[in-house]
Formats: sequence, C-alpha cells, structure tokens
Amino acid sequence: MASSRKYPLTAILTGIIINLSAWFPGPVKAETILGVVRSPLPTADWNSVESRLQSSRINYQTIDIDNLNSAEALRGLRVLFLPNVEVMTTDQIRILEQWVQQGGRLIASGTVGNRSTPLARERLRTLIGSYWAFPLSNPATPISQSDRCQDQICRNITEWAATVNTSGTVAGGVLIPATQESYTAGVWQGSSASAAAIATTQAIYLGWHWGRGESPEVDTAWLQAAINRDTGASSPPQSSVARQNHTIQTPPQQSNTASQTTIQTPPQRSNTGSQTTIQTPPPANRVSNPNLASVNPRPSLLQLFTDPSEQSAPAGLEVKPGNDPIDNTTAILMREELENLLGRFENAVIASASGSTPINLQIASAEPKNPVTTIARHATSSIPSRTQNAIALAQQAIKQFPELVAAQNWVAARRLWLDARQKLWENYPTDGERSGAEIRAVWLDRGTIVAARGEAGLAQIFDRLADAGINTVFFETVNAGYTIYPSRVAPSQNPLTVGWDPLAAAVKLAKARGMELHAWVWVFAIANQRHNALLRQPDSYLGPVLSAYPEWANLDNQGRTWHENDRKAYLDPANREVRSYLLRLVGEIAHNYQVDGIHLDYIRYPFQDANRNFNFGYGTASRTQFRDLTGVDPISLTPRDGALWQQWTQFRSDQVTSFVRDVRQLLSTNYPNVILSAAVFPHPETERIAKIQQHWEVWARQGYLDLLVPMTYSLDTNRLQRITQPLTGPQQLGLTLIAPSVKLLDIPNVVAIDQIQALRDLPSGGYSIFAVETIDSNLQGFLRRTQNNGGNQSAIIPYRQPLQAASDRYLALKREWSFLLANDQLWIRESQLNSFRNQAEVLAQALQNLAESPNPQALSRAQRELATFQSQFNGYMTLHAREKPYQVQSWQNRLASLDMLLRYGAHRLN
Repeated sequence: MASSRKYPLTAILTGIIINLSAWFPGPVKAETILGVVRSPLPTADWNSVESRLQSSRINYQTIDIDNLNSAEALRGLRVLFLPNVEVMTTDQIRILEQWVQQGGRLIASGTVGNRSTPLARERLRTLIGSYWAFPLSNPATPISQSDRCQDQICRNITEWAATVNTSGTVAGGVLIPATQESYTAGVWQGSSASAAAIATTQAIYLGWHWGRGESPEVDTAWLQAAINRDTGASSPPQSSVARQNHTIQTPPQQSNTASQTTIQTPPQRSNTGSQTTIQTPPPANRVSNPNLASVNPRPSLLQLFTDPSEQSAPAGLEVKPGNDPIDNTTAILMREELENLLGRFENAVIASASGSTPINLQIASAEPKNPVTTIARHATSSIPSRTQNAIALAQQAIKQFPELVAAQNWVAARRLWLDARQKLWENYPTDGERSGAEIRAVWLDRGTIVAARGEAGLAQIFDRLADAGINTVFFETVNAGYTIYPSRVAPSQNPLTVGWDPLAAAVKLAKARGMELHAWVWVFAIANQRHNALLRQPDSYLGPVLSAYPEWANLDNQGRTWHENDRKAYLDPANREVRSYLLRLVGEIAHNYQVDGIHLDYIRYPFQDANRNFNFGYGTASRTQFRDLTGVDPISLTPRDGALWQQWTQFRSDQVTSFVRDVRQLLSTNYPNVILSAAVFPHPETERIAKIQQHWEVWARQGYLDLLVPMTYSLDTNRLQRITQPLTGPQQLGLTLIAPSVKLLDIPNVVAIDQIQALRDLPSGGYSIFAVETIDSNLQGFLRRTQNNGGNQSAIIPYRQPLQAASDRYLALKREWSFLLANDQLWIRESQLNSFRNQAEVLAQALQNLAESPNPQALSRAQRELATFQSQFNGYMTLHAREKPYQVQSWQNRLASLDMLLRYGAHRLN
C-alpha cells in the first residue's frame, strides 16, 4: 500500500489519434472538421464570429445551442468550438462530458459559462481545465511559450501553440488553471507571463473573445493550431484522403479472420496491400522460466514515464520573502489560497466553539433601523483573542495584498501574505469536539502489523486508534500474493506473521473497542520486489501465486511480467481462474472472520501509456477472449486504430468492473452486512480509463460499492480541495458514499489538520488517513481532543446508519448556526430570518422522523424537504456570502452530503 496510496503527479495520456472512420460515419459529416456552437450572442457578435470562420476557410458546421440536448447532436464531430458561449445548462455540460469521454475535443474562448449557474460553471471549469479570472485592462498579444515546460507531458499538450506566430492584439483576460492536468500554452505579451491559453488533453481555452476586434489573423492562427492538435494533423498519416482544408487519416485494414490471427508475443505490423499480418521477431528480454521474468528497464521509457502511483500532488504555491515580482496569475492564486485557508480556519473555530451550544434558531435580533440591514456582528467572548487576532490579520492581508501588488511593492506584499498565513497556522484550532456523524478511517499497513509481533502489540495500536476516535480500520490482509492469516485458499501466509493470526486478533480487538474492521485486499497486484527484499527473495521472484500459476500473469506488450516502474507484477483480470481464486479468497475472509468490510486495493490494471508503447493486459486469457470477440489480436493494436483501440480499452475496463460486481454479488448473497469499499485514483475519468482501466463511476452508479475511498493525496490543502471537489457530485457517486484521503507523509501536522477540515467542508462522508505508522503523538493528541467523544465508540457511522447519520449531521450544522446567531455573527436579512428558521425546523423534523422510522414515505418526504431547503438556501445567505463566501459554500456542501447520505440510505432501504 505504501506505493498505491501515494497520490499521482499525473502522467497524462496524450496524442491518442481516434479512428476517424468511427467519428465520421457518413460522407457529409466526414468533411466537417469542426462543430461551432451558436449561442444567444448579440447579432453583431455572432455575425463577426461567423464572418471570421468563413474567411479562415476552416470547414465547420454550426450547432445551435438549443439543439445541444443529446449526444446525437454531436455525432460525427471530432472537435467542438464554444466561441464566447456564456450560458450553458448542466444538462448540456453533461452531454459534453459524455462526448469528451468518447474521444471528443473542446476548444473554448471568451468568458465561457460566466452567466451559467454556479454548479454549471464548476463542471465547465473542470471540463475545460481552466477559467477566466479577470479581463485585461488593454488589448494584448497572445504568444506561445513552449519553453515554460519542464517535462515531456507538458510539451505534448502545449507544443501545438509553438506554431503560432502573430503580432495583432485582442481583448482578453487572464486564465487560471482549474486542474493539475492544465498547462499554459500561451501567455500575454508584456504581462509577467499571465496565461492567455491553457490546454489539457481534452480541451483548449483561448482567453479572449474570439471573433471580436481587429485582428483576424490572431483568431485564425490560434484556432487552426488548436484544431490541428486535436485532429492529429501534424502526425504522419498511415493513409490519407485529401479534403478541402485538411487531411483525414484512415487506419490500415485489419484482418478479421480468426485463423489468421495467432497469439504471439511481441508483434510487429507489416502492411502489404490491403491485408495486415502479424509477424513475431525474436523475443527480447524474455526467459523460458516465468519466475525469472526480466526486470530490466527500458531507459528511454524510464526517462519519460513517471508512475502516478508513486506520487503525491505537489504544493500549488511556494512563496518566499523577497522582492521578486508577483505576476497577475500568482497574485490571484496567492489571494485565493489565503482566503480558503481563512475560510477553513473560521469553520474550524466555529466547529470547536459550538459543540456545547444549545440548538436554537429562535433568537430574535434587535429591530433594525433599515429593513434590509443585517444582524450586527461583534467580537465573540468564547473565541480566544489570539484566534480573533489571527482572523483580523488575515482579513487585513486579503484586503491590502492586491493593493501592494498593484503598487509593485513585492517585499511588503510577500511579507504580509506570509505573516498572515503563519499566524493562522500557529493558531489553528486543535481543541473542541467535532460533532456530526462521519467516517473516520485509517489504513493499518502490513509493516505496522508485522512490527506488532503479536496480539499484545496489536492491542496497543488499537488502543491508540480508539483513543483518537477512529471508527474504521482498513487492515492489510492480502499483500503481494500473501495472506496475513493462515489460509486454505492462498498458497502461503506472509512468512513474517507465521505463528499467529493477525486478522483474528484484529477483529477481536476492533469489536472490543466499538470499531469496524475491514479487510484490506490487494486484488490484481500479486508480487512486489520491495516485499521480496524484506523476505530476502531475489527481485525476480514472482511470489507464491504467480510462481504456482505463471499463466495467470498480466503481461505488457513486450511480453514482460514486471511493471518496470512500480516494481510489481499483476494478475490478468480476464482470466477466469484468477477471478475464481480471488473470489474464493474474499469468501474465505468473510466466512472465517467476522470482518465488517472488504476493502479492495489495486483494483485496476498497472499504469500504462499507450502513446509511448507501454501497455498492459496481454495475458493469454485476455488476448484469446478479445480475439474471439473481434477477430483481432489486441497486441496488434495501437491508439491509431481508433474504434478497435477503444474497444480494447473498454474490454479491459469491463474486466475490472465485472469483477467488482462479482464481489458485490458474493457479499450481498452470503454476507449482506459486510461493507464493500475500494481505494481508487482521482484522475479525470477519461484519462483514468485509458491508463489503468479503473471506471469507478460505473461501480458507484450501479451500487456495487458502499464506500469510495479516492487517494486524494496532496502536499497542500488548496490542491486537495481542487482534486476532491469534482469527485463528490451525484453524477459521479450515484448510490455510493465517499471518504477522501489524506496522506500524512511529507506534510506537517497542521497541514494534515487543515486537510481534514477541508474534507469536512466538502460533500463527503468523512475522511481516510494513510497510514497508522505516520500518526505521531502530536496528531494523536489532536484527534483525541476533537473526536474522542469521551471514549464512546458507539457513535453513528454513515455507511452503517446513513439515515441516522443525515439527521445527526444536520443537527451539527444547526448547532453552528445557533452559535453564530447567539453571537450575532450570522448575516441574514431580518425579513428572511423567520422563513429560514421555520424551513430549517421542517427539514430537521423530517430527517429525525426518517432516522427514527426508516420507510419509503419518510425518506421521500426528507428528500423533498432537503431539496426545498437547498433551493432557498442561497437566498437566505445572500448577505452572509458577501462577507463569508467560503463558509456559505461549505454549508452548501454539507447540505449536499445529506443528499448523498439519503441516496445511499434509499439504496440500502430497498
């Protein structure tokens, strides 16, 4: 788990050339290179856009935005252009998301989506990978700056911009990256490198109002370059058909005769006439004994490919004292980071101080002099003065920082920012019970278990976890092909635990302390060179399972078993014997031990990069099944094969999904009270499916899982929030709960505390910590003081009692509002206060009735009342949001978490 738990510094899959015969099904649409969305722009503006498109000689097809109501509207299109489209609905964005997942590419310009709803804007930001922050004061020239890239990934995504060479000016704005996969492709000349164009694998954002202004050469050059990137126009075609303004690549023909396709490794392709044959050169780096499979790396690959499982997301900003200039983009990011830190700090203050506050929203304020004035705020005596001083300093810094930057007083701006942040860190609330039901999970790793040496040592660990208020333990049970217990299914117990049964001891110890014990199982990763070193085995040792059954191995496209970056070997998910073995292992654990849950890890293929000819999935069973399905040996395919390559990727993804479904069915049929969870990667959906074939959105929407645990590891909290927020929507989670994770390694304790607060501010079911071994005494003290609950471990756990958890969480939220009202710190119009408190009480009663008597009618009423309250909440909080936008957003997120709990509860109720 040490390597699987580390959040990726994403190695983005780029340059996939889609089989255009699949995207251009008919002769008419085959000639359309670009779809252009026509939105309700002023007539003059649209005429300008259309005139510029026509003069550019780009072949395009207009799509009225009102007709963008199904995926069919985009059929046959490869690239879609959104010129200055300011209003889009969430349904339209959902259609774009689905289209992009199927290989479509987006180009946007102008203040795209800025008049859409907040939810739509957030989804659009994630989809496009950036957003318009503010306009430039004067027209400027966008220029490419490929030398900004420090790695090959960035170059692959942004090198298209290097071909642009124009000198005209346009009316633009500064763009801000919205995801860690966003890269600057162009900057504004003379503006301290503020972003003018940002690119991801799936989208390009041009930061100006395309079609407006007096520089058509700028518009045309940048748009054409963006189209060329997304259509692979600069790549040498295998065969081509000339078109009016571009070239369409067509793939070489495949031989679909099963008798002509044999499973041989590795292949080369030889195209003779219209027939494709597969030839096999002498095997490279192959040995006859699979237990001695080569582990020699390819140097060129290691230089280019970083396994994301080995990485945590880097810190977003590194700010040091000094007089270095602060460009516009950095200034925005610095202010955003300080604002968010202050928001989390204030939320922690309220949670800490409100624990003993009686729930009472019936407090009337003094008669206001003006009917739209707000309840006056004053200092709160229950909050320490040093805490209030830290808040005041941060508020002052947020106000003065832009002024200092504008005056180019870099030294004072940096000093003020750093002082304010430091003061917040020094005074971060670390006391006071945090109320509200939540999942508080931790991974208990094999190394810590081995070091315990027996039940007495393990008992000390569980005592510490109980003292810290942890209610869920992911106990490493199957690792690198070994079970931690004596097994009749697995070939071998871990030699380091022979002589005792750690799993039996852990189940007993957890139950005695009111905690849940979930067996953490490595699924498809089956051998580990790092573990070999601990056991004094050679690197080439494939572990007890693959040593006994070498034909179960998941091979790469060079016929090798070992993954050369993560130093692990994997099972073939399509192999029926593999699946049977793993299901028997899960059944043995659930039957012989009273575990509360099964936690799936390595429920994926190894990380790959098809564009660097580094792929996995070529075990004998996989190749045979895919050949039987399509008539094609998958080892002959590359991304240039378009539809067939997509089918091969989907085939592998389906193997993982169907196995999760099989585990769910096994547990539901025989052990219905056993919770099923999975540790997953938080990469964007399309990229994740391409790289590791892990389509957890399907598992969640189908209800295969009870709990999703994304490995949202990051070195700073703002980055953690940006990674996690897109994972928490109902369209991703479906019928499943989510408990994102914090990796303690390499971050200070106060940052870990801040990250836990951030996850509480998002629509989550709780949090997960990796791992037990990195919880030091200081963090232990924080957890004890804030979630020990007086040593009572009988608190509600959301995945066990979701309906009761919803009511309990809402009571915690009402308690915080009561605290703010009692201290005149809630800004709300007097005319709305009665409506707010009445609607809040109606929702509280509906949730309480449901918790006390779960039934479909009570559930329906609670969902109805929650939806009503959510729809009115923004109106109630209009004034408070002006002063405390982060706080109001966090309250909205917590209301959304109630909706998540009710959806999950409805699924369990049925």
